[in-house]
Formats: sequence, structure tokens, C-alpha cells
Amino acid sequence: MSHARSVIWYVIAGGLATASHYATTIFAVEVVKVWPVAASMMGFAVGAVVKYVMNYRVTFRSSSPHREALPRFALYLAVLFVLNAIVFYLLNERAGWHYLLAQLSSTILLIPPGYVMGRFWVFPR
Repeated sequence: MSHARSVIWYVIAGGLATASHYATTIFAVEVVKVWPVAASMMGFAVGAVVKYVMNYRVTFRSSSPHREALPRFALYLAVLFVLNAIVFYLLNERAGWHYLLAQLSSTILLIPPGYVMGRFWVFPR
């Protein structure tokens, strides 16, 4: 698959994962009244499932067995999970940003490292 095609599918898969993440976060904050940082972390977990399936099957068309790709993906997600939590916490709790603006900023900041790690380490050709 060409680099351009994988970038396009990464953005689409990321959009679906992000929509899942945000829907979960908003529901948890607005309906269940969960602390925004915890809600963001829950949303991240939901989006992670969407992200793995889409990136494995469509974006990178991985031929790696799940027993190889899934542990790498779990570590990749752990790194992004911690970075998301830190950025979100700093923007929401410390800087006082609205939780949706903090989440959007965190998402945008994590796109480039997420793509590079996904393409070259999690789902290598």
C-alpha cells in the first residue's frame, strides 16, 4: 500500500476511533458525571478497540499474526494513553481549559507520533 493511501486510511480510522473516544468521554462527563480526566481515559480505551481493528485490517493491511501485532499495539497504546492523560490533565486541570478543547488539543498533538509508531513498529510490512 502506498504511503499516501495509508495516511488517508489512518486519518479515517483515527476519525472513527476519535468519534468513539469523544462520544464515550462526553457521555461519561455529561450523563454519568465522571471526572473529566477519568472520562477521557475511558474514552481512549473505547477508541483503542476501533483503532486496532481499523489499522490492522484496513490502514496498514497487516499480515502480522495478532499474537505479534496485538502486544506491540498494546504497548503503543499504553504510551499514547499516558501521553493523552498527561496532556489532557495539564490543559484541563492546570490550565483550566474546557474538557473538549483539552481533548481536541491532545488528540491533534498525538496524531504524528501515533502514525509513525503504527506504520513502522506496530504494523510493519
